Amino acid sequence: MNKVEIGRRHREAREQILKMSVSAYAAAVGVKDVTVYSWESGRTAVPHAVMAQLASTYGVSLPWLLSGKEPRTEAPVVLRGARRSDRSRGIKIPMLALGVSAGVPTASDDTIEREIDLAEMLLEHPDSTYFIRVVGDSMTDAGISDGDTLIVDCAVTPKPGQVVIAKVFGELTVKRYVMRDGQPVLRAENRRYRDITVTPDMDFAIVGVVRSCIKSF
Repeated sequence: MNKVEIGRRHREAREQILKMSVSAYAAAVGVKDVTVYSWESGRTAVPHAVMAQLASTYGVSLPWLLSGKEPRTEAPVVLRGARRSDRSRGIKIPMLALGVSAGVPTASDDTIEREIDLAEMLLEHPDSTYFIRVVGDSMTDAGISDGDTLIVDCAVTPKPGQVVIAKVFGELTVKRYVMRDGQPVLRAENRRYRDITVTPDMDFAIVGVVRSCIKSF
């Protein structure tokens, strides 16, 4: 990960999008002024949790922060633009207490089992979670297709076997993270694509773990 470039974009977000001074921003994210200066100069890396907070709270594009190739404020975040207190409320939808083989069931008081809060069901860390749309077919054997929407959590530590969003040489990709002979590998779930073996000299970082895949029919 290029700390200098990310630090520059971090400063751009703070000054031009958030319109905050270093002191005001440091207080908002809970660090000292010198830490912000260190991030923005590229001496130390901006933590993933801070970048996730910029996306979830202020609508700054996380892909743009990481690669600079997306619009600055078009982040695919959950409930972008809502107040933090609103994010935990979620959306409640009736769960019907019956199956259906054909036709459409009619909801009535005696068929509604309970109401489901989608935020509680899908999001473990709402403030560190964002949506991202899939482009390409390298993960079709894992049930992830072109046009699907992924729910990505960047507050958890990735483990081998999980599907992750990774940044490789400035490009975001979705792959399965595995260890092979002690070496990290980004494995495609489509035989048409080669695996990516991660080497020490690569510009590589895991951005988040895919928790759910939303499909449109």
